[in-house]
Amino acid sequence: MSELIAALVGAVLALIGTIIGIKMQFKKQDEDREKEYHNDLVSMIDIMVFKASKVRNNQLDFNNANLSKEDTINIYQEIEGDYLALDQQLQTLIVMMSHHSDKSNSDIQKLLSSYQPLEYRYNKFKVAHKIYRQQFDEKDFDKNAIAFSKRKFDEAVHRFIYNIKDFSKERYNHDIYEPKLNALVDKEDAKKYRDYSKVYSG
Repeated sequence: MSELIAALVGAVLALIGTIIGIKMQFKKQDEDREKEYHNDLVSMIDIMVFKASKVRNNQLDFNNANLSKEDTINIYQEIEGDYLALDQQLQTLIVMMSHHSDKSNSDIQKLLSSYQPLEYRYNKFKVAHKIYRQQFDEKDFDKNAIAFSKRKFDEAVHRFIYNIKDFSKERYNHDIYEPKLNALVDKEDAKKYRDYSKVYSG
């Protein structure tokens, strides 16, 4: 009888040990998945910041805008490509967050709130480019407008990167990749072209 009881106790203990082992294995797998997700997510944030810096660092200054329509349009097209790559990266990040994070709704809202002013400035820049292409050869057209629009766009990029830096640190305890950003174009450079156009307009 005692042997039977001992065998039963041994079997129960073995079963408990097996259950505990399985739970520990699942817990480790969950922890590994969470770590992998965290690493993937912060890497995507760093890539997004890098792509934002490419938008900022593709400079469109007053010299380009006034002296070469062809160069200015080419620069715009490069900026547009960089911006669309940034936009796609943001969408990919949002999809990833929505599938893995319990707090995805609030996190996504924070990202979109940071991104909205940037999108607004891009749309204004797109309109400035359209007007520039259509009116470049008109005598009284202010060619500085597209460079001023890009400057405001650049300011929005800087604020976006700053907001993402705060978001990443607060939410994921991650110090983002901090790219080197070109200085903003100097507003004073626009004056010589306004003065030039006044002198030679008739």
